[in-house]
Amino acid sequence: MKIFIDADSCPALVRNHVVKVSNSKSIAVVFAANREFVPEEGQFFEMALCGAEKDAADNYIFENCKGAAFLEVTCADEKYGYNSGVAVHSPEELVKAGSDVVVTRDLLLAKRLVEKKVCVMNDRGTFFTGKNIDRLLKEREEDLQYVAMGLVKHTKGSSYNKKEFAAFANSFDKISILF
Repeated sequence: MKIFIDADSCPALVRNHVVKVSNSKSIAVVFAANREFVPEEGQFFEMALCGAEKDAADNYIFENCKGAAFLEVTCADEKYGYNSGVAVHSPEELVKAGSDVVVTRDLLLAKRLVEKKVCVMNDRGTFFTGKNIDRLLKEREEDLQYVAMGLVKHTKGSSYNKKEFAAFANSFDKISILF
């Protein structure tokens, strides 16, 4: 098992926590980014330096991570009533079945990984599953439309706070018990 981090947009708090936990359990960590991260003393991780082209790190992660082996069972999204076409497995089931773990904010990459049966979470502790990924993508698309119409303003570079990190650490620590 490996942990892959989409590292270009991942907060340093998250990167350091993942490395600390995974190093204590001798689990390989791979940072995929278009810039190099230098480990601090006592940190061990692999650096996959990707090209500057769009989605280079995403494609590296997708091509190199391993999904779980399951028979497919699909179900309808309970909230919206449509079939996502993706089997619904809990993060725990995926990890127990041999899935790697990926940390990313990128919903399009998350969708690809969910379809590959990879355990995927963001840096705020939310796991992406067959049950929520289509809804999250739809909400993202609607949000982008509101921004384009000028109804909503987005501020770039919103700060990552201690509450968000605590939610991530809690979720990651629960899943890391299965490593």
